[in-house]
Order: sequence, then C-alpha cells, then structure tokens
Amino acid sequence: MFEDRRKAVLVIAGSLAATGLILALVFSLSGWAYQQREGSLHDGRLKRLVEQHPQVAQVSAGILAEPGTRAIAAAVSKADLRRLSGQWRRGDVDRIVSKRRTWPDVRVFGAGDLVYVLYFDAEGRLQDYELAGQ
Repeated sequence: MFEDRRKAVLVIAGSLAATGLILALVFSLSGWAYQQREGSLHDGRLKRLVEQHPQVAQVSAGILAEPGTRAIAAAVSKADLRRLSGQWRRGDVDRIVSKRRTWPDVRVFGAGDLVYVLYFDAEGRLQDYELAGQ
C-alpha cells in the first residue's frame, strides 16, 4: 500500500511538472509570436510609408495622430542619436548611427514598445527608417 501511494505521488508530481513546463513553453512562444507579429506590422507600415516619400510634417502628423505614439527627438546629431539608441537593443545602435551619416534629418518616435527612427533627405522627404526595440 505504501508503494502504491508513493507511485501515485510520483506520477502526480511528474504530471504537474510536465504540465507546468508545457504551459511555460506555450506562454513564452505566444509572447514571442505576438512581438514578431507586432514588429512585422510596424515594419510593413514603415516600408509602405517610405515608398511614398512623404514630407516631415505629413509623417509627424500621421504618426502622432495614432494612439500611444509620441515624439522622442527631432533632428538629432550623431552624438545624440548614439546616446538615444544606446537605450535600445544593442545591434541597432551601429545601424542607426551609420544611416545618420547618409541622411541629414532624423526624427525619432515611440510607438508602444517600438521606436521609429526616420531618415529624411535635404528636401524633407522620408527616405529610410530603422525599427528599434526599447
């Protein structure tokens, strides 16, 4: 009888541990999938925007009209951009700063957990972007 109880406890404990591991895996994968989907939606939005090459004022007004977005910085220098991008994922810093060398005007917007770094040419038309994580 003691052996039967011991087996039952082991089976129950093993079942609870396996269920807990499966739940942890499901929640982590769903969180990852949500972030990937959100990132791809923002990336697609910015790609379509760049294809149109809108003016700074149009882009700013459109982005700021969306709920949950905010302007972080406008026309930042290389040093300011490096300092700002240091707060974001590590891989983004060098890419963000190198694009700053190409385009004279940079605007930075926050959109939820993401950051839009938008690059404008001398005429104030959108030419490129980077999407960074906070």
